[in-house]
Amino acid sequence: MLFQIQSRRRFFLLLLAVLSAAVFLAGGSASAEDAGPTVPAPEFSRPSGFYDEPFELTVLSEEGLSVYYTRDGSIPDETDTLYTGPLEVTDRTHEKNVLSARTDIIAPNKWGDAVAPLLKVDKADVIRAVAVDGQGSRSAVSTAVYFISYQDKAEFYRNYKVISLAVDPGDLFDSARGIYVQGDSFEQWKNSDAYDLSMDEWRIPGNYLNRGRDWERQAHMQIFSEGSEVFSGEVGIRIHGGACRDSEQKSFNIYTRKEYGTKVIDYDLYDGENISDATDEPITEYDSFILRNCGNDSKFSRIRDHLIQGLVWGRNFITQAMTPCLVFIDGEFWGHYEITEKLTDDFIHDHFGVKKKNVVLMKNDEVEEGTEEDGQEFAAFHDWIRETDFAEEDAYRQLEEQVDMDGLAEYIATQFYICNWDFGDNNFACWRAREKDPDNDWADGKWRFILYDTEYSTGLYGTVKPDENAVERLREKGGFISSLFFGALESPEFRQKFADTYDDLTTSEFADNLVRDAVMELYGRNVDAILATYDRFWPGWPGGPNGANVLMSQVQDILNFFAERRQYSDEHVNRLLSSYR
Repeated sequence: MLFQIQSRRRFFLLLLAVLSAAVFLAGGSASAEDAGPTVPAPEFSRPSGFYDEPFELTVLSEEGLSVYYTRDGSIPDETDTLYTGPLEVTDRTHEKNVLSARTDIIAPNKWGDAVAPLLKVDKADVIRAVAVDGQGSRSAVSTAVYFISYQDKAEFYRNYKVISLAVDPGDLFDSARGIYVQGDSFEQWKNSDAYDLSMDEWRIPGNYLNRGRDWERQAHMQIFSEGSEVFSGEVGIRIHGGACRDSEQKSFNIYTRKEYGTKVIDYDLYDGENISDATDEPITEYDSFILRNCGNDSKFSRIRDHLIQGLVWGRNFITQAMTPCLVFIDGEFWGHYEITEKLTDDFIHDHFGVKKKNVVLMKNDEVEEGTEEDGQEFAAFHDWIRETDFAEEDAYRQLEEQVDMDGLAEYIATQFYICNWDFGDNNFACWRAREKDPDNDWADGKWRFILYDTEYSTGLYGTVKPDENAVERLREKGGFISSLFFGALESPEFRQKFADTYDDLTTSEFADNLVRDAVMELYGRNVDAILATYDRFWPGWPGGPNGANVLMSQVQDILNFFAERRQYSDEHVNRLLSSYR
């Protein structure tokens, strides 16, 4: 029976090959996207995952096919190792660091070059295999990852989602195409008249500063929860962020695409906690997300953004869902990250049911999702705000028709209280539905607000101090959100709304006991992962023998900030409101 099935399968594969050849001879071509590889991909005798003991792995393929494999993350072909018998899968942590030993991953700066880990990092065994027939046709690549002998760290890894990225090392570290290194972009700048090492290190050119689809690379992503694989598929990856692109531990954007064979991540990344306002149900599918390195807070507490967004979740502005994970790249430990929602039209659609083609999303006063015309309308709206006196009731009523005023009051009150240093001219986002939909309350055409990247706050660097006047910082920065807020305050009605909102927010979400409990819960949950990440990327400071004390001092900085913040923030807000009377 098995022989008959295999014979029929070979017949149909031969028929498909003949038809494809006929299409080609007729002047057309059979799309790989439509047909896919005709050679069946190899299979592994054991599923990816965590194993207590080493074992022998068999790579299974159809008779007559040759199988080639790699163990460094690269895409296998006929130049790689031919499979001839079972592979010994073992704990590879004792082997030398390879990718994690690279130090050409940040710009030269006053703090010194990148430092490789002092110890051998945790490792997994990544095996990628391809089958090739007698005519040289290849199958799709099969990828598996095995974590061996992690008994002494079972609880550490089981308490987190673990994400494995298998990606051709050259796509990360090649000087021409590598997205993670200084590379040719740095060398070309270094040899130009623009060369100037005194400039801010995050502005010094490197491949990792390059953006756009040309700097996206394909990777195989596997997600594990409680030790079991819950997702596996091909994705695109890009470097994410602004100044943090120059960090040793870089953030990644993750994208699904039809051309990769993964249209959607059909897995609940947030374990039922990311609820859609449109459906009151958990969001269980994603076409993109961010593996975030904690931004400005990456070498410090690593909990600030998660803390703040979690405290104000449920207010009349949207926050990003976040959950911690541990990442491996080509089998090497890459540290603690936050799986973070990405701000896209799909993000708005999932949360509010607005059709993606109807979403206008602005970031830092520029169009993130939408059209050039949307940008022009936004600029005209900004001009109108600057020119209008909202002390006039009719004018304020017009503003109410175009802006979610409750959300504005809550959003600004939050930014003031945490003293977000990087807000106003940066890290500001708002959205609206271009066309109104009477069947969807969220599609009413009003501008609504999105809180993101809040970690440059709450005592970070020792420069964001409790007595900082966030009100005046926003006024000095200008931009749309500054014009909107200070313009709206001309209205007595909005002044009262903002005063009541500020009092409510700071005595509820930011109540001392709630803040303290949330800080200590995040610290307790992540302390081991944070210390391991310190040692992986910064073995001198903040890592090393004193890492636990460094982390605890960072946590104490957050607690001290909130303990002292209220008196100063109240004074600044009261002075602001009084100035309009």
